[in-house]
Amino acid sequence: MNNPAKQRTPKAQKVNVTDVAKAAGVSVATVSRAFNLPHLVREEAREKVIAIARKMGYTPNPSAKALRLQKTHIIGAVIPTLDYSFFARLVDGFEERITAAGYSVFVLTTGFDNTRMFDKVRALVERGAEALLIVGRVDDPALRAYLLEKQIPCVTTYSYTNDEHFPSIGFDNYGATKQMVEFLIRLGHRRMVMIAGPVHGNDRQQSRIQAFEETLAAHGIAEGCHVIEKSYGSAVFRGAEAMRQILGEFPETTAVVCNSDTFALSAIAECRRMGIRVPEDLSISGFDNDDYATVFTPALTTISVPAREMGEHSAQALISALADQRRIMPVRLETNLVVRESTSTARREVADTPTAHTS
Repeated sequence: MNNPAKQRTPKAQKVNVTDVAKAAGVSVATVSRAFNLPHLVREEAREKVIAIARKMGYTPNPSAKALRLQKTHIIGAVIPTLDYSFFARLVDGFEERITAAGYSVFVLTTGFDNTRMFDKVRALVERGAEALLIVGRVDDPALRAYLLEKQIPCVTTYSYTNDEHFPSIGFDNYGATKQMVEFLIRLGHRRMVMIAGPVHGNDRQQSRIQAFEETLAAHGIAEGCHVIEKSYGSAVFRGAEAMRQILGEFPETTAVVCNSDTFALSAIAECRRMGIRVPEDLSISGFDNDDYATVFTPALTTISVPAREMGEHSAQALISALADQRRIMPVRLETNLVVRESTSTARREVADTPTAHTS
């Protein structure tokens, strides 16, 4: 028989932020914001959280809050690579604004492998990054939960998306690609191939491919058009590789839509080597408007992307969020179709075939 004298009343378990979140039917991040950043939470939700917390006997941990408030003056950036001038321009604009405000920038790259994104973000946070710039959407549920728990100001860029928790400062990849495809259609092109970068985990490429296919379908000319996916590794060779595939498998192609200027310039070089005239025999377009686009012959028709501006706007948004806890608002920047010498009207023998007319 148990000795009643030795029986002990179990200690009441301490209520934590997760318990309050479950009881209120909100995220842990919302509970933290309700106490630490109340201006970022809707009044109704904030009052509900605080009322439930009081009822449960929850009080925020002041030492944890103090730890979060320690200043390192480090802002982190996670980007695919620095090998391309586009990303270099973005980082240049970002760093210029950040350092002018008295912060330091740590940049880590994923090598276009989004499975490494979480590790890169965590490494920056553990180094004391107070805010983050991330290229592309934050789709990984584990990464989203981690960032929300850490309460770190974060902005995504390159893509423009509607994400309540991770506002974006970017551009419309779908709209930019649609503009290019419709331009080529007006030139009489009905047989097109897109050279795309790696699609898996890459929302930018997914949007561009979707725009390519849907725009062609809307004009009734999807048949005879194709997408070739190539790695960004050694991209200067991938465009040429894709061009050989196009000429071998789809010889009736009259226009090639490249998802980077590097792909496009490599493809043009391969055409020259094979005796294919650009744009007389084949039109080729790019995406980004790198410096090389203007000095190459023929000069490249492309989409001009506001790389530096994205970096500058992202920096200013994070600086403001850190300085006065201002909510980061999404910003959609404009792209422009830049028409140069690498595109022209489609070859007549293909443009005039019965199957080539729009429906």
